[in-house]
Amino acid sequence: MTMRALPLDFVRRPGTGRPTGVVLIAVGALLLVWLAGQYADARSEAARWDGKLSDTRRLARRSLPDFSAEQAPTRELAQEIRAANVVIDQLALPWDRLFADLESALTTDIALLGVQPDPKNRTVILQGEARNLNALLTFLARLEATPGLRDAHLTQHQIRFKDPNHPMAFTVQAAWIPAP
Repeated sequence: MTMRALPLDFVRRPGTGRPTGVVLIAVGALLLVWLAGQYADARSEAARWDGKLSDTRRLARRSLPDFSAEQAPTRELAQEIRAANVVIDQLALPWDRLFADLESALTTDIALLGVQPDPKNRTVILQGEARNLNALLTFLARLEATPGLRDAHLTQHQIRFKDPNHPMAFTVQAAWIPAP
């Protein structure tokens, strides 16, 4: 039995390679680049979740303060809290509406020198000067016509004779109706 000779050509001429091999190598390289990107994304996502897990564990280990009856607020702290609540209540009031009402009631013959609102008693005390009694009475009527002020009445008045124009100094008290 004789064997047939195998055609082995170890010296192949350049450029005679098969195109399918080149295409397969290119596809494999692209697949390798894509997989490397997927792997990097997965690692960054895992690192992000590990960070969140460690933050959650750290927060879970934290001890909360004990608010037992023994640690009741001191008298000083209670006074500070009350004072802070008064300031918060004053800041929450509708100041814009009060000032708009006052400005709408003013005339050129009236000069307001002081505004003292008392939100707790819902009153406002106005101090000022009027050119004459008629201007003051007009101002009182205009205050009554505003939506936020009621029961405006004159509590004090005095003519200033030392001033050459003889203005009338006055104090007016009105009920203040803050809008809800």
